[in-house]
Amino acid sequence: MKNYFIAVIIITFFVFTFYFIFYNFIRDDNSTTISQVEKKPDSGEREEQKANTIEYGLYSLDGKYIDNGSTIYPEDDEANVNISINHNLNERREYSLIVLEDFKQVSFKLKNKQEFIKYLFTMNPNSSKNIGVRIPIKPNTQELTILVIKKPSYKLKEMDLNKASVLEEVLSLRYPINHKNELDNLKEIEPDVVVKDGLNEEMFITNDIHKLQSVMVGKEGEKLWFSSGNDTSEPLKYAIIALNDWKQITVIDDQEVLYTTVPGSKRQLFSFTLPNVKHDSNFQLIAFPYPYQVSQDNYVSQQAFGSFRTVIVPTGHTK
Repeated sequence: MKNYFIAVIIITFFVFTFYFIFYNFIRDDNSTTISQVEKKPDSGEREEQKANTIEYGLYSLDGKYIDNGSTIYPEDDEANVNISINHNLNERREYSLIVLEDFKQVSFKLKNKQEFIKYLFTMNPNSSKNIGVRIPIKPNTQELTILVIKKPSYKLKEMDLNKASVLEEVLSLRYPINHKNELDNLKEIEPDVVVKDGLNEEMFITNDIHKLQSVMVGKEGEKLWFSSGNDTSEPLKYAIIALNDWKQITVIDDQEVLYTTVPGSKRQLFSFTLPNVKHDSNFQLIAFPYPYQVSQDNYVSQQAFGSFRTVIVPTGHTK
């Protein structure tokens, strides 16, 4: 009986030790939950906010919240809005802001009239920021997308799936524009391979056509595959873009935006080549479901699915 109690005490000790280590490991890197701001916080509300979250949303100049998926009405061919971010984390963190019109990256201006193609900014622990932006809207634009990138300068080269999962997540705000022009038939690109194996990640860069093998570091000019999956039973259309150090480049050939429809419960593979770079750079593919069909009622249509980032190294450098 004495040996039994000793065994129980030892097992209990190891269970609590493992829980403590596991909890702290996960909390430090991956406890962030994402929500949208439905009202602007003031300093008195900070204590009531949930810790370890990032809240973000869009507001009109008069302070009205603009629901993700709702229609934006440009004035004088311009969207003049405020992007609100609550950084409820106990760490100083860098972010990058980019804007897409019909999934093509465009420049925008801040309130101080400075123009950016990508805007990097840093937030202190448990802080809030309102970013006033002016976005010129082209006459035939159908959809406006605002993306917030976490830790844009951080380059993850080791195989750390916990950190990679945090970095792959892109904060997205997507809005239809009030133009009623009929869309031309979108030219879709046929995949190299279609498979049905249950590995239906929305977007994944792999070096193996038969399985999802993460590529944390790749050489410029290296030939890889990306897999675009559909975990639903119905066909799902995507618009896919490529970002190299947060500037848009072509996905394959001359396709700046690649459109494709993935059959239900399958995934499609496309071969592509990593771009040439002068220095180590972050590369990411992003898939937008339901292009030009974003709405308030369809939560998935408001999303942007990022791949794990791949750090591209120039020829002559070691991985």
